[in-house]
Amino acid sequence: MAFLCIVFFLLFVENETPECAMILMMICKNCGGQFPDTLEKCPYCGTMNKKGAYRGFRKKVSAFIDSLLGLKTDAYESVSRMILVSILRSLVLIAVCVLLAFVASRFYNVDYYNDSRYDKERMEDIEWENANIQKLNEAYEQRDYETIRKLYYENSSIVSHWEHYASYSLLEEFDKLINKESLSKYDMSNIMYFLYYPDYYGRTESLSETELEEYLENRKQLIEKVEKEGYPEEKLQEIYEEYADSYGYISLSEIEDALQEVKNG
Repeated sequence: MAFLCIVFFLLFVENETPECAMILMMICKNCGGQFPDTLEKCPYCGTMNKKGAYRGFRKKVSAFIDSLLGLKTDAYESVSRMILVSILRSLVLIAVCVLLAFVASRFYNVDYYNDSRYDKERMEDIEWENANIQKLNEAYEQRDYETIRKLYYENSSIVSHWEHYASYSLLEEFDKLINKESLSKYDMSNIMYFLYYPDYYGRTESLSETELEEYLENRKQLIEKVEKEGYPEEKLQEIYEEYADSYGYISLSEIEDALQEVKNG
């Protein structure tokens, strides 16, 4: 620490003779020879010249510090360059991975749809549809919902695109609830959703005139069943409007207490 203070004092506090100052001649105290006062020692006898030695020491210290600063700058530039190179390599690697993933996905899709496996699956679906479409239509005309459900489990992708599927799912849900011996709180939550949620009622647009009449009759029977269970329809609608979320559903914990109050009420 003391050494650093001395160096700081010598470099920055004490004034140094400018480089452009006049060079004076001095006489050696030992041999009497003359020489420039910038020399560190007498060139004739080797006696030290304190003024010249001091100046030489300061120059050496200054050169040493300059070299240290140069090393620091070089090290900083080297580290900065390494970081920049690492970042660029990472970005290039990410870009290559994304490009490879995109190309692979494109080739996979093309290969899949051009693959014989896809053709085989599609042919199997067509054969299944040709073999069962008449059965589906007959079951729907007879309102044989159990048969339709079985066929749905066999090939859901075909049945879900069947022309009567929306109508079937709408009517089947009401039929299932009407024919239940007792209604659970989960059933009551669904009933309120079916009866009062506007988007659900909007599904009736897919019904024909005959199907709409059947739907309205089923809705009436469901309301009668609910009222026999001790839940007046107007009270159910009030509960629904109070507790239903933005998607039209009511949590079972909320509906249980509300229904109990209506039944006790």
